[in-house]
Amino acid sequence: MGARWSSTTKRVVVALFAVGALYIVYRAGDIVRPFVWAGVLAFVLLPVVGALERRLSLPRTAAAAIVFLGLLAAIIGGGRLHVPLALDQVRDLQRSLPTLVANAQNTLAETADQIGLEDLDALIVSFAGIGDLTQMIARGAVPFIVGIGHFLLELLVFLIATFFLLRDAPRLFQWFRRILPASQRNELIPLIAQVNALLGRYVRGQIFLIGVMSTATFIGLSILQVPFVLLLAIMTGVLEVIPIVGPITAGAIACLVALGHPAPWGLSQIWYVAIVAVMYTVLRHAEDYFVIPLVIGRIVKLHPAVVIFSLLTGGALYGLLGVLVAVPVAATLRLVLIYVGAKLRDEDPFPQLEQELEVPHPAPPAATRAVGRRAHS
Repeated sequence: MGARWSSTTKRVVVALFAVGALYIVYRAGDIVRPFVWAGVLAFVLLPVVGALERRLSLPRTAAAAIVFLGLLAAIIGGGRLHVPLALDQVRDLQRSLPTLVANAQNTLAETADQIGLEDLDALIVSFAGIGDLTQMIARGAVPFIVGIGHFLLELLVFLIATFFLLRDAPRLFQWFRRILPASQRNELIPLIAQVNALLGRYVRGQIFLIGVMSTATFIGLSILQVPFVLLLAIMTGVLEVIPIVGPITAGAIACLVALGHPAPWGLSQIWYVAIVAVMYTVLRHAEDYFVIPLVIGRIVKLHPAVVIFSLLTGGALYGLLGVLVAVPVAATLRLVLIYVGAKLRDEDPFPQLEQELEVPHPAPPAATRAVGRRAHS
């Protein structure tokens, strides 16, 4: 047997491998992307596989296959139900886009004239170089077709990787457990469990929020007779996973569509847009004050400045995927930094970590508390 490596040598080797792995992931963003999406989806579906495995006494492969087939059925069934509607609305949007832009231009110009800002008319007209958007769409037809082929290839890789992750997750965890230093295993495994709890709560919460906001937006925009309601509702739900920026962007796009669409019920165009903006604002506040505290709790305790920095960094590195995973990655790093800080101070990190993962329950209103005290008096 050769000479044993010193602790310093082991740390240097591990650090070099970690840096090399991060560099490969950074440089191979397009290749890594479907595997990251597969990891996110597998993380969501692993509890279902585990439940089937335990309750029905199924082999792991059979349980993973059942969940995977259910996923395929959901993708195909949802696609057959929603894709034709979405495509119809995309075609309608392409046909009516020049009219929407022209109506928005006229409305903005009339409003500028009414408030004494006639000089803005030329700026509004020049800004609407969107009128050439139809030609831009036509020029982008070939790249779009190439992009569809690339997307289908990534979808195939994503599905294959998802199945293998569902099937082999326990073996991967055991492999990771074995490579951990024995002296650190008893602390690192609980730390990983804390991170897993945080990420699980975050992903489940985001899925719930996407469903709630998509449904509420679909109902509200349908009542207000805003066109392309399905596309706007799906977009609102998806943008919900991007904190701060996403909801504002979704509301702005809906208001722009309303600005170019003839207002119903005899409303003026500005009042129509204002009502759509108020609807988005009310939905956002209802989510902030009721849905999140009552159903999800404060999942990630990050300062808004940290959230914005994480979003910008993730977007610069990996585009949309980086934006979507930026917040959970930042929240995970926060737990790791809490652990490292406690160890540097020779303190037990886990009481603080458990406190960080506690879900605060909103306090009942004062009147409710008073009634409760009288009932017990």
